[in-house]
Amino acid sequence: MTDEVHKLGEVLRAARESKGVDLPRVERETKIRERYLSALERGEYRELPGSVYTKGFLRNYGSYLGLDPEYLIDLYRLETSELRAERPMTPVPPRPLAGRRARAFVVTPGAVVAAILTLLVGGFFAYLGYEFVNFARTPELRITDPPGNVNQHPERSITIRGITEANATVTISNLTENPSVRADENGAFEVTVELRPGSNIVRLQARDPVTDRDSDFEERTIIVASELDSSPTPGTALTVTAPAADAIVTGPVPVTGTAAAGATVSVAASLAQAPTPTFTVTDAAGEPIELQPVDPGPPDPVVVTADAAGAFAAEISLRAGTWDLTTTTEGAEPVVRRVTVGPAAGLRVAIRLDGGDSYLEVEEDGVAVDGVSGTIASDGDGIDLSAEGDIRIRAGNAGAIRLVVNGIGLGAMGDDGAVVEWRIRLGD
Repeated sequence: MTDEVHKLGEVLRAARESKGVDLPRVERETKIRERYLSALERGEYRELPGSVYTKGFLRNYGSYLGLDPEYLIDLYRLETSELRAERPMTPVPPRPLAGRRARAFVVTPGAVVAAILTLLVGGFFAYLGYEFVNFARTPELRITDPPGNVNQHPERSITIRGITEANATVTISNLTENPSVRADENGAFEVTVELRPGSNIVRLQARDPVTDRDSDFEERTIIVASELDSSPTPGTALTVTAPAADAIVTGPVPVTGTAAAGATVSVAASLAQAPTPTFTVTDAAGEPIELQPVDPGPPDPVVVTADAAGAFAAEISLRAGTWDLTTTTEGAEPVVRRVTVGPAAGLRVAIRLDGGDSYLEVEEDGVAVDGVSGTIASDGDGIDLSAEGDIRIRAGNAGAIRLVVNGIGLGAMGDDGAVVEWRIRLGD
């Protein structure tokens, strides 16, 4: 056989993994012993009871997996050298082209009416599908100005512009004053919001008046320049002792300092620079996978209260990347510290299943992970892996697998139902 011919065992195994079932379950549902199923997937035909029984197994197993049983039997015959004996090929002489007679195409009134009705019905269903898709989809909301977070904004107000659905209502939240504005007939909108000293997280959401559905939230972090802040009240000075400026940390970032006794202190983070992967990913054939890292979103601000002596301590968990931490308290100038969060030593991979179950094979530095590898993980499960330098993941439903490698989100491994294998290694 040439390399272009599918091997029977590989076809069966890929179909089973895509279906998300293991061999014990197949045995229960098809009544075929697990050792015979395993022999078929490994191509060990000497372990099977005989050709007649094997073909019966293939018909039963193929129907269970949704495969063509005759195609599977053909593969079996090819691999056991039985095809030529059982199906001798008799050459069929070519038929002369002159023997064919063209069939005249006749247009009748009935055919014309049928064609018109077909077009009308097809157009009607296409219209219904278009309307359904438009009604069910989430409304668009995109902020065009400012294009990103703003550090040291020179004014106490800012105008935000964007695009959404025509005549949608855009609502502002998370500020002292939260106005709303209606987009024009083209979906363009702008709204001016008042800012408070220090860090402001402006959150926007649009509601489509046609479908009455809300868009996803969009956010911008606006930090007002410190020279515009009101003069600090005596006894409300804010100092930050940790982290140091331009600190490099791993894990949660500790924030300590002093403020007025009993003062409320807030620590907010905004992404300054996305992380650069320090690892590579290849597929089962050793070809590199082009990574599309997902920029990490900022966590919710951490709020703590200074003790009787004015000391405070907080901890904020951040993904890998460079962040600006803004510490604020009422009546004091905010303190901004830039920190870079790096990964711990080795490889750290977090697997989360979202949208379905999946068969998994997982190895850490070449060793299968007990209780995970060779099992079916359920929707919503989370699995944490660690290795010195190499992790292999094979998924039977790649669309349900979300990966975070050394703090960098990589999104889904592939499409729904696809069998995908990734090997993750340290090193650029």
